[in-house]
Amino acid sequence: MGKNTNHLREKADELFRQEKFNEIIELLTDNVLKNQSDPGLYVQRGNARYNNNDYNGAIKDYDEAIAIDSGYELAFYNRGLSWFVKKEYDKAIEDYNKAIKLYPNYEFYLNRGYAWKAKEEYTEAINDYTKAIEIKPDFENAYYSRGLAKKEGKIDMEGSKQDFQKYLERTADENGAWTNYAKYYIEVLDIRINDKELSDIIDIVDAIKNILCINEDCVTHYTSLSTLKKLIFDNNKFRMSEGNFMNDPLEGNEFFNFLQFSIFDRGSSFLENFSSKPFIGCFVTKDKHNDLNMWRFYGKENGKEAKGCAITLRMQNFIDAIKDSISTEKNKDARLDDESDIKFYRVVYVIQNNPTKFYIPDSDKSKELEDRMKDLKGKVNSYKGDNKTFLEKCLNDIAFLFKNNAYKNENEVRLVVKGIGLPKKCDLNTDSPNVYIELTSIKDIVEQITLGPKVDSKNEWKLAFRYSYEEKAPKIVISNLPYK
Repeated sequence: MGKNTNHLREKADELFRQEKFNEIIELLTDNVLKNQSDPGLYVQRGNARYNNNDYNGAIKDYDEAIAIDSGYELAFYNRGLSWFVKKEYDKAIEDYNKAIKLYPNYEFYLNRGYAWKAKEEYTEAINDYTKAIEIKPDFENAYYSRGLAKKEGKIDMEGSKQDFQKYLERTADENGAWTNYAKYYIEVLDIRINDKELSDIIDIVDAIKNILCINEDCVTHYTSLSTLKKLIFDNNKFRMSEGNFMNDPLEGNEFFNFLQFSIFDRGSSFLENFSSKPFIGCFVTKDKHNDLNMWRFYGKENGKEAKGCAITLRMQNFIDAIKDSISTEKNKDARLDDESDIKFYRVVYVIQNNPTKFYIPDSDKSKELEDRMKDLKGKVNSYKGDNKTFLEKCLNDIAFLFKNNAYKNENEVRLVVKGIGLPKKCDLNTDSPNVYIELTSIKDIVEQITLGPKVDSKNEWKLAFRYSYEEKAPKIVISNLPYK
């Protein structure tokens, strides 16, 4: 390796430490790399492209490195990371296999375990995490990941609990997302192991979530223009309020009334009644992005109807961005993506007949939901355990997905998040205090912005958004509905 090659490597290393990835790419041009014919330089440029989210470009660079040196394990490993982020898990595993054959590094096993877990091949994932632990017994991430694979695969609940405990014993991150999740999972596993009645209730709640979970390309959120300004021009993070602070104080009542469930005496004081609830995000299906009722009730500015806007977001990009924001890890392959509640769910509309019926817009699963709800009601009312606090937490996971039938034309969908790993913030500057979490910036995942029919200076707003986004502007729609 020549002097110039050493200089280039050292310069690229220094730029990488400074996270100046574009400068690395500018330094290591195609002509430079061809003249050097050094696989390490291709890997360095590939790493820079990977960190710039240019995964295809990174893969091409790792290809070049492997073509020069077929025994370069780091090139296979890094290419595997890129395939993983692209969700091409079989290709990732193939590259990890080659890297492990060349050099059985504990991180290689860990990341191959991530790929097996993504494929829901939990036994294979557990085997790889175990290999990583055998090589490095104090490797806390491997304990966490193995505990998660056992939990999700419903393999050895006691062993899963022990793995999370070992993670907590070894981690130095006392308040990080993984630490908070590990503590929560230990609580759940204790119930799974020791409280069969409550474990059955958790299973029914999960089944109801699966019935209501949606997989749309986009969802729409109505809000004010002043809020939109903060989200787009100021690039603030999207907020979600805790369930106790929803605009409607009766939120959740339809659900609990059906169950005929109450832990506390409803006549007692608020402080005696208080229990924490999940955080709720309110959306509608994207076909409702320009709807008269939505403009009347939700698309307001300073209380004035139809002067707000509707933001249509790419749903999966939004979910991925939330998961990235929760993670404390910089590596995309190690992203914390085990918060099962980061999904969107259809809202159920309760029809108060005899018997009670449930209407789910655009779904043929109403009968299946009725059966599950009857099962849940029976299990809840016959529950004789003493863990009523966790029971209420479990039920709150779906309580905010049920509303009165009077709202059925809204086609509402909701995001329900426990908020584990996210700091809770208080807004005390308004007449009505609010507790909320901040998820992620949405500027780059907006598909469309619809301006309300009574918005002033519509064209000026439209141009302002286009200038804000420059070349990546979303579609801007001006509502012409005959709003009176």
